[in-house]
Amino acid sequence: MARVTATRAGAILAVTDFEVSLAFYRDRLGLAVVAIYDDPPYAILLAAQTRISLAKEGHPAEDRPGVTMRAPRDPSEANVVLVLEVEDARAVHRELTAEGVRILAEPYEPPWGGCRFFCVDPDGYLVEIEQPA
Repeated sequence: MARVTATRAGAILAVTDFEVSLAFYRDRLGLAVVAIYDDPPYAILLAAQTRISLAKEGHPAEDRPGVTMRAPRDPSEANVVLVLEVEDARAVHRELTAEGVRILAEPYEPPWGGCRFFCVDPDGYLVEIEQPA
């Protein structure tokens, strides 16, 4: 059986409005910008030593023929949830609420401990802000 020995991990999110999404992840969520490219619009950000990249949806790539990256179309369905672990979820909730970020519900304390809430990025991707137990 083949095994992949990863030296880095990350995810790429297709976005409809590159500048708006970049501002959300950089300015609202505080991810560090590693690099920004123009053609096609693409950014590499860093969260807890993990790469989160933003790619303008719809651009073709020779090495993924027949596959077009698209942002979510139905905000009631989630196929990706980005999880960001923080020290104080309630404090982050207050900050993001004050900045007008779309929050789905008040912070929740599950029976196993900790605290979490979900916010939504400009394209509808869910972002879970989690304070571990």
